[in-house]
Amino acid sequence: MREIVLQTRHLTKNYRNFTALSSVDMTVYREDIYGLIGRNGAGKTTLMKVVTGLTEPTSGEYSVFGKTGAPAGEEKKRIGCLIENPAFFGNLTAYQNLRYYCYQKGIIDLKQIEEALELVGLSDVKDKKFRKFSLGMKQRLGIAFAVLDNPDLIILDEPINGRAA
Repeated sequence: MREIVLQTRHLTKNYRNFTALSSVDMTVYREDIYGLIGRNGAGKTTLMKVVTGLTEPTSGEYSVFGKTGAPAGEEKKRIGCLIENPAFFGNLTAYQNLRYYCYQKGIIDLKQIEEALELVGLSDVKDKKFRKFSLGMKQRLGIAFAVLDNPDLIILDEPINGRAA
């Protein structure tokens, strides 16, 4: 039986008089790749914010790695995410920014920084200041952040923003 890593049931999110999510049911299995497709304002980002804990649902529920509610909080540490714009310090280099987040996340093995930068093709600019990065480079650094601690579930919101066609 395949492991369910994320499941939503009747997940709804309202902002005042606007419904951003309306009774969403979905199941995500380990090792599968999913893409959310929809127009601007369809609720894709809102769904990602809810399941990563950045906002609370109005109603419905979701489970992460089989845990729902408060117990899911500990399981959320197993999620790597990049939602909307990556937040980095402009005066720090790519390496320094990821090192800062290693300390925040309690990551001791700093070799993971090199591995993440290699994965996204930024090893050669690891000492470049973030403020001098192109939009595509900023997105790739955001992806490096999302995979920094080898998460079991990765959620990326518009991961190819800023990439040349």
